[in-house]
Amino acid sequence: MPTLAEVLKAFPRTPINIEIKGRTPDEATEEYVQNAEVLARLLKDTKRRNLIVVSFQQAAVDRFHELAPRIDLAPGITGAANWLLAGASPGPGVVAFQVPITFQFGGTLLDVTTADNVARAHREGYAWQNWFSNDDRDAAGTWRNLIDMCVDGTMTSHPRAYERVLSMHKRPASCG
Repeated sequence: MPTLAEVLKAFPRTPINIEIKGRTPDEATEEYVQNAEVLARLLKDTKRRNLIVVSFQQAAVDRFHELAPRIDLAPGITGAANWLLAGASPGPGVVAFQVPITFQFGGTLLDVTTADNVARAHREGYAWQNWFSNDDRDAAGTWRNLIDMCVDGTMTSHPRAYERVLSMHKRPASCG
C-alpha cells in the first residue's frame, strides 16, 4: 500500500481528498486530533492547492486548520450541522461540504442534500459533494437527481457506472 507522500508524488495534478480517521471503534476525538496533527506535519510544506481535508470529527478538522491553514477543508459533522441547522459558518478554511444524501437521526430520516441546500451552498461560495451511505438502492436514479441539483461531486464505489450516467445525463444549463 502506498504512503500518502507516494500518492501525492505520483498524482501531482489530481485533486485528492484526505480524510482524517481514527483506529478505535469508539472514534475517540483525541485520536482523531492526534492524527490531524500528524497529517498537518506531513503536509505543512506542500505547495499543492488541489487537496481537501475532512473528518467526521470537527475537532480534528479545526486542529488541522490551526496547523495547516492554507489547505482547504470540508467541515466535520458539527460544522455541517451548524451551517445546515443554524445558518452559522461551517468553520474557517471550509470550501466544500462533503455530506450524505440523507442522514438517520434517532428515528427520523433527514434530507441533507436538497436543491435548496445545494443552491445555498453555491450562493455562499461552497462546493457540494456527496458520498453514499444507504442511498444507493437506485444509484443511477439518485445520481441523475444529484446532477439535476447541480451537485459538484459524488463519491461512489462505482465510478464507471457513474461515468456512464454522467455521459448520458447532462447537467442543466442553470448549473453554470
